[in-house]
Amino acid sequence: MKKALFVIIALVITLAVHAQTSKDEYKAMIDSAINIKYNQYKQATKNQTNTYYLENLYLLNEQNLPLDYLPSSSKFKAMSVYDDRNRKVLSNGIYAWKVLTALNTNKLKITIIDFYITYKKHNYSFRNGGGSEAVFEYDCGKGIWKLVSFETKGN
Repeated sequence: MKKALFVIIALVITLAVHAQTSKDEYKAMIDSAINIKYNQYKQATKNQTNTYYLENLYLLNEQNLPLDYLPSSSKFKAMSVYDDRNRKVLSNGIYAWKVLTALNTNKLKITIIDFYITYKKHNYSFRNGGGSEAVFEYDCGKGIWKLVSFETKGN
């Protein structure tokens, strides 16, 4: 009886550790894709005085709600677009990145779409300014995820 209980507890702990590691790797890949895009934009606008975009940047996920974490920096703000309390901020317009993920066999595709969002006269306006796509591939032999490609389209 004690051996069976020990085996069950060991199995539960192993599964919990593995699940935590997988979650951390997933977040690390999203964080990497966002940071690559952010640094590319920062380099492209290095000599310009327009810092408004980077100072007022929001990060959204597939459901237009803030991600359950923010990348490892204070670069982004969080907001629920459809929350009535945010309409005043939206009336002035915000810049946002929407993060979409798709897993296909051993490849994880992370798409980041640029938006300018406004709310006027009871209507939301989403203007798309391009986006980026990062592709990570899992190497079964080494047991690690590798960045295969990163492509930016639009502005």
